[in-house]
Amino acid sequence: MFQSKLIKFCAPTLAGIKCGSLFKFKTIYPLYADELIHKYNSIYNKNGIFFFNLFQRNNYVLIYVYRPKFLINHLYSIESQNFLRLYGYKLNNLDDMLNHLKYRFELLGRTPHEIGLFLGYPLCDVKGFIYNKGKNYKFSGPWKVYDNESETILYFDKCKQCTNLYCSLFESGVPLNKLISLSMN
Repeated sequence: MFQSKLIKFCAPTLAGIKCGSLFKFKTIYPLYADELIHKYNSIYNKNGIFFFNLFQRNNYVLIYVYRPKFLINHLYSIESQNFLRLYGYKLNNLDDMLNHLKYRFELLGRTPHEIGLFLGYPLCDVKGFIYNKGKNYKFSGPWKVYDNESETILYFDKCKQCTNLYCSLFESGVPLNKLISLSMN
């Protein structure tokens, strides 16, 4: 169950196309989710893939799967740094930023809009979503697009093809560790 959800919702991150993805894992035992996250980190960190318990409720955990090198490249532009500072982020290191994102989930009781940056969304689309309150977008796919529509549609297609391929391979018996060794970037 864990691996199939991981592949369904995080294939582009596993393949090196995206810097981060999220998936919700249902469990009545929160410690079990923490054990899984620890186990997967111990196995896959060497491949550049990390797992983080972003948010927890009674019967589910929201797990953030990310590639630190890709994420740092995405978050550390001057524009992104200035934007994140508006929401109280200290830009000292990635761990501090992830812990602040977790804090923002708990503080707001909902998904903070800046999560888009951690998922690899362009800053213009994150800002567009906030400014337009989720309306007036040019295109909607995995996120709402406010700029660079044609380029983003190609990216959406690449992510969809990756997800379809990974799901198909996993269903045919290819193990997760083999899928992670594939790169589609």
